[in-house]
Amino acid sequence: MTTPDELNESPAPAYMKTLPESKCYELLAAAIVGRIGFDSPDGVQILPVDFRLGDGHRLFIRTSPQGTVARLARTEASVAFEVDYHAGNFGIAWSVLMNGTLSLLDSAATEAYARLRLKPDPWPGLASSVVIQFVPKTISGRGLHRP
Repeated sequence: MTTPDELNESPAPAYMKTLPESKCYELLAAAIVGRIGFDSPDGVQILPVDFRLGDGHRLFIRTSPQGTVARLARTEASVAFEVDYHAGNFGIAWSVLMNGTLSLLDSAATEAYARLRLKPDPWPGLASSVVIQFVPKTISGRGLHRP
């Protein structure tokens, strides 16, 4: 029989830890959808994008040539990029946040993109697309675990 004390028992506390840079890139390599955050005249905007991690830690994104993300790349805008994961049933979650620049591909980026085994799909399945790059300046990550 369950006692009143057992019914009031709360779950074990969760703990958060800072992830090392190497783990952040490992998590980015396994993910395919993230979010670009940027300032706009209407306030901060956040847009989902499909991406792939390339060599040199740059991200490659395919998007509509007329879309907001491509316009930001043409101006070499400073943006934030975030990807996360959570599995509530297993009590784990993580988040990686980077700040950097979106831009069109230069010759080095074009070569790096050609070496990718898997190419990013344009979000959300656009027939006409352009490839852009995100070059990080900072990266940080957090992991959450609930025993």
